[in-house]
Amino acid sequence: MAKKSTQKERCLLFMKIASLVWEKISRAHDVNVDIPEIGITSDIIVNILQFNKKHNPSRFDVYAKPGWNEGKYGNDIDLFVETSQGLYKWFALQSKVLKKNNRYTTLRDTSDGIMQWDKLLLLEGLSGCKGYFLLYNGVADYHDVGTDCCLKIFDEKQFGCSLVEPCYIESLANKTSRLGRFTNPKFRDIHPQNADPWRTLVCCQSEYLEFDLYSLEDVINSNPTFERIDNKRNSKIADKEDDLNEKTKNCFKIPVVKKNKINQASRKAKWNPAIRVIIKTPLTILTEIYKL
Repeated sequence: MAKKSTQKERCLLFMKIASLVWEKISRAHDVNVDIPEIGITSDIIVNILQFNKKHNPSRFDVYAKPGWNEGKYGNDIDLFVETSQGLYKWFALQSKVLKKNNRYTTLRDTSDGIMQWDKLLLLEGLSGCKGYFLLYNGVADYHDVGTDCCLKIFDEKQFGCSLVEPCYIESLANKTSRLGRFTNPKFRDIHPQNADPWRTLVCCQSEYLEFDLYSLEDVINSNPTFERIDNKRNSKIADKEDDLNEKTKNCFKIPVVKKNKINQASRKAKWNPAIRVIIKTPLTILTEIYKL
């Protein structure tokens, strides 16, 4: 019963976050204002940490780069979801936000000279993870009731955080006008037919049975540049400025970790996300408490 209860809690949290994102972007676009990706990602982290604060022991471990900001590290997210005790599925999420003209204008942005969909596809092949574009959306005049990949009904607000396959993003981003110029896709070019709510990552685990599983030790050790964020005032993210500047210099390149598949795949694909979120089951949480 505890496992089902906790799965429902994290499912409801992801649903809440999607609704909040939808409402925030819709309200901003209504007054002709664009919301930056970093603002949405920060809100998501705050909601997860607030959830942790209300639930003791915490359900989520959240990590970030020292002095995290969008300009330095972008808004890529590694999400690790525990499906059985001690084993985690890896979801690599490339974040993009809908602009006030209802188009996605940064899909063709490159990272390290590589198209972002190519990074995700390469990472999938090397690691057995699942990569998605995570789209932040909000459209005031859009209304829809649909069924997600695990046959659960949802309304349009769940598209506040939507998942789209890298191959489909690639096909859209490579379309050109009659003049041969690349065109920016609209919200309705993708939704509802080619997107799923991001809640499926935690609500529909049966949909992801074919992907590789990783131990918690491999996850934590895969990228030493991450530091855990918690609800305490002395969180490591709040280091002295001099120490912080020194640490940020080392975050652009992933250090080599021998015999770690996550590390090897991330380095080869040049996938260096800004945020890592680990979602644990109740049994793992209790085991960690008894070890203290």
